[in-house]
Amino acid sequence: MLSLTLSELSRAVGGRLLNADAAEVLVSSLSIDTRTLRAGDVFCALVGERFDAHDFIETLPDTVSAVITQVEKQTAVPQILVEDTTEALGKLGAYVREKAAPRFCVGITGSVGKTTTKEMVGDILTKAMRVHSTVGNFNNAIGLPLTLLGLSEEDDALVLEMGMSDFGEISYLTRLARPNIALVTNIGMSHIENLGSREGIRDAKLEIIEGMQAGDTLILNGDEPLLRCEQVRAKTAHLNVIYVGFDRENDVYPTDIYRGRNYLSFDIVSPKGEERVTIPAIGDHFVRNALFACAVAQTVGVTDDEIQRGFSSYEPQGLRQKIYERGGVTVIADCYNASPESMNAALKVLQSRSGRKIAVLGDMCELGSMTHMAHNRVGHDVVDCEIDVLYTFGKSARIIAESAVESGFSGAVRSFEDKEELARALKELFRDGDHVLFKASRAMKLEEVISLSDLGE
Repeated sequence: MLSLTLSELSRAVGGRLLNADAAEVLVSSLSIDTRTLRAGDVFCALVGERFDAHDFIETLPDTVSAVITQVEKQTAVPQILVEDTTEALGKLGAYVREKAAPRFCVGITGSVGKTTTKEMVGDILTKAMRVHSTVGNFNNAIGLPLTLLGLSEEDDALVLEMGMSDFGEISYLTRLARPNIALVTNIGMSHIENLGSREGIRDAKLEIIEGMQAGDTLILNGDEPLLRCEQVRAKTAHLNVIYVGFDRENDVYPTDIYRGRNYLSFDIVSPKGEERVTIPAIGDHFVRNALFACAVAQTVGVTDDEIQRGFSSYEPQGLRQKIYERGGVTVIADCYNASPESMNAALKVLQSRSGRKIAVLGDMCELGSMTHMAHNRVGHDVVDCEIDVLYTFGKSARIIAESAVESGFSGAVRSFEDKEELARALKELFRDGDHVLFKASRAMKLEEVISLSDLGE
């Protein structure tokens, strides 16, 4: 965090410093977790559904510089009194973003592909400038302000992921971040339970433009009809809109895609010309992510060489698609999240592999009334992608199995609700040369089945 006096910090969060003699104390770091508090930190006492950090204020060590609180406490630690500590955290993040003033701020949202696109954008931009970006999935009302606090005045670019599950959430985040380049990767079915329809999801994603100014750049998935309609054109008329996608009517599109065993190579065609790039990843969804990253890079003036070097250094993060071999079996581990769109993309990756193709698919969560339809659709995809063996995990995923059978699937099908039983069945199933995909929503913790099956990385 930038170095601030407590009086300046207090003004930034709209609070009142209760200890006037501490006004000129300098602070440069903030924590929201007592377990990671360091000497000199400011502690922000957040209130959640299941916790209230105010309970810990009176036991804070006196090495803490100050505490941002909603309730005055009996403590020697200087206190900054605010109405809402979560809002105060957001105000402080926005203040630091304003003061650090990076030349470029890239905001990324979408139903699928946010994190992959963010990583690609960051990998490319770091070849040309100093970049600060979202770590992991710090993309909500708490995570994004914490990311903003990590900015320094030396940073040229800020790359932010923005997540949401309901209306108004992206609106809040974009007003803190004020991106001058924004991306909407796609409109899927994630969180349809709250948003009612894909049109509702689109409108919630497009809240990202509320933090933008006339002439700023908005990059949209041009293959998505919901983003090509007249309503969207009217709403975004004040922005420089760039469409990317596989359709050649887009401003940025790919040609001559070569799908290697562990890489993709293709030409990116744009108003700036044509360039060949190679990415150490498989699956056509990575091509679209790369188009977004290239569009951002070209907007900020990154060279073709820097773009290629950025793509070459890309590596999937966390529990997202990782491909490796263990005991003669090739594992495609993709356990971070799942939607019908990402399930289809993962099944196509499995389809592209040689040898026996085994899909281990778990529940897709937060689909509300669309749950049955969405899982039913994945069952059809299993058949279309010519999968040899289908094992499912979870009550909703059983619909995938039933749908696949009804659609003519002739391979082995089994459904499970116990991870250890599933793992035992997989151990008996595997043989040299198999390719197995593990895919489910994060809540299913399907990575535990990978470990139980002795297939951990």
